[in-house]
Amino acid sequence: MALSCRPGGARMTPPERTAAAGTPPPDHPAAAATPPGTGRALSGTGKATKPWPWSGWLLVLPALAIFGVFVAALAALLAFSLYARGTMGGELSGGPTLRVYAQALSNPLYLAAIYTTFRLSAIATLGSLALGLPVAYWIVRSPSARLRTALIMLVAIPFMTSLIVRLYALTLVLGNTGLVNRVLHGLGILPENDFLPLIRNETSVAIGLVYFVLPFVIFTLAAGFRRYDRTLEEAAQNLGADEVSTFFRVTLPLLMPGIAAAGTLAFVLAGTAFATPLLLGGGAVRMIANAIYDRAMYGGGMPVAAALSALALLFTMACLYVAGRLTRRQHARTS
Repeated sequence: MALSCRPGGARMTPPERTAAAGTPPPDHPAAAATPPGTGRALSGTGKATKPWPWSGWLLVLPALAIFGVFVAALAALLAFSLYARGTMGGELSGGPTLRVYAQALSNPLYLAAIYTTFRLSAIATLGSLALGLPVAYWIVRSPSARLRTALIMLVAIPFMTSLIVRLYALTLVLGNTGLVNRVLHGLGILPENDFLPLIRNETSVAIGLVYFVLPFVIFTLAAGFRRYDRTLEEAAQNLGADEVSTFFRVTLPLLMPGIAAAGTLAFVLAGTAFATPLLLGGGAVRMIANAIYDRAMYGGGMPVAAALSALALLFTMACLYVAGRLTRRQHARTS
């Protein structure tokens, strides 16, 4: 090669080849001034160019823009809740006051909606945990790959289906002439001219809420169960514990963080549900989301609706905070 020899034909030493290639040798002062791995790109004039200091923020700008939209929406919501009068898209009137919150918390209709929301959310949480725990346990612990795949598909297919489609399918099952009543008529449990009322009441809403939050609960529990160390069960059984004692004294305490996370998620999702009580409950069941919608769209009381929304948001944040504290305490106890 041309750089391997001197003009007289003698071979070049490694430092000379390095210098001829444009890179100073390791013992050269210029090489000592530049730490390894910090080389800069050369411009057309041969000078090093510095990277633009704000180039990294360009990747964050879209996320910041979306975050700014959500912050602006929440700020507008809180502003509406602090004024006595105002309509959607209109101007606010009256000075900032907390009377709107007092009005929302003293109205019997809104208190009944809040109480119904708490009760149905608790029922949906307990029901989804009772149904989701064994399914998630089988998904993680089953030795059969076909069974695991079948369970995941049974959970994932409804999860990927539109909620409205699933709720209308439930009306065909729970209706007065639906599948459940036809089966009861066929078995002779109910007379032909009678039916079991399973639609447009709290029973149908509770079933719909369980059906809605169940996939979230199963996937959350399965993710928590996968992090569980099964050797602890084997160690407890080697020390003489039976299966029941091992489950309640070893397995269940270690699974509590996942159960708490799944329960919190189910309670929050059920508490903010809108379509489920609207389609399955009709006008007989009003949860907090339905009360907010009716007040904002038909009642002309946007400030009251905003106050109820702010209270629901605070309640969600409180649930997440309590669940986080309990999870950290459980991790500290079991570690």
